[in-house]
Amino acid sequence: MRKICLIYTGGTIGMRQNPNGKLAPVDFEELRKNIPTLRLLPIELEVKTMDRPLDSSEMHPSVWADLANEIYTLHDQFDGFVILHGTDTMAFTASALSFMLRGLKKPVIITGSQLPVGVLRTDAVENLLSALEFAAMEEAGAPIIQEVCIYFEYKLYRGNRAYKRSSNEFNAFSSPNFPPLAESGVRMTVHNELLWRSPVAELELHKGYSNEVGVVTLYPGLDFNALQVQPNWRILLLRTFGAGNAPNSPDFIEFLSRCSNNGTVIVNTSQCVSGAVVHGLYDSSSALERFNVLSAKDMTFESALVKAMLLLSESEDLREFGIKFSSSLAGELTE
Repeated sequence: MRKICLIYTGGTIGMRQNPNGKLAPVDFEELRKNIPTLRLLPIELEVKTMDRPLDSSEMHPSVWADLANEIYTLHDQFDGFVILHGTDTMAFTASALSFMLRGLKKPVIITGSQLPVGVLRTDAVENLLSALEFAAMEEAGAPIIQEVCIYFEYKLYRGNRAYKRSSNEFNAFSSPNFPPLAESGVRMTVHNELLWRSPVAELELHKGYSNEVGVVTLYPGLDFNALQVQPNWRILLLRTFGAGNAPNSPDFIEFLSRCSNNGTVIVNTSQCVSGAVVHGLYDSSSALERFNVLSAKDMTFESALVKAMLLLSESEDLREFGIKFSSSLAGELTE
């Protein structure tokens, strides 16, 4: 019998209305009462609960570090891990854990729900039960899934390739640049050729992070002259148009010069959720080429941001940062 650790962080899946009529997290035992079918799963389930269950909007990099440390500490005691998490920042947490737990050889599957577990028509029960089943899958004694994933509405996604696409549909997540790893229907189908296998031999814990990352979203009419370059920006994610395009205008070039003088490395990440940044495809991106801007390629914004925060904490060498950022550490980009 496979032994699975269920880590409850909070989120909609474990909420109910408080006296003020607002949804607020409850403890896991309240959630367990509403899912009696948990007893039917052929697994040994052990539950760990955060000291204070959180709404996902309260998630912080320090919580990522705590989760990564918990999984690293418990790694040898369990065959897999399932994390119950709020949906709003689920993709950020999934990306963070994929980079913090390098060399992972066991499943870490994050799931949640759009409706609380005790509500009529809730999606919580199916999401939790299927996530647990995927976490328990094995072949010749080894886990079939050996990476950080998000399971939602009949699909298992690579965690650092997914993003939340809807706040009012059960099909809340999508992975536009990489296919689902598996589907849950009458049969549970796993696409083995898509699964990540880390080249890192032993599990490594990387739980540092840096807040010296800025984000600027371009839009028509943005006044670059009024846009201040923050002194603590070591990395700036520039959310550009289409395939990585930006205005080739004097005020934009002057803004890039100010970033360069500040020692800020610029990462070009598109506002489009599907496709990749391609430097030089259009003449409008020529200004970016002049400043040796890094490309986020086909990474999600969530993955690119979290990856930058974590890599910055590992080294002061921005050249080394560029090499690692542009390389696939956990299947997050197409090389």
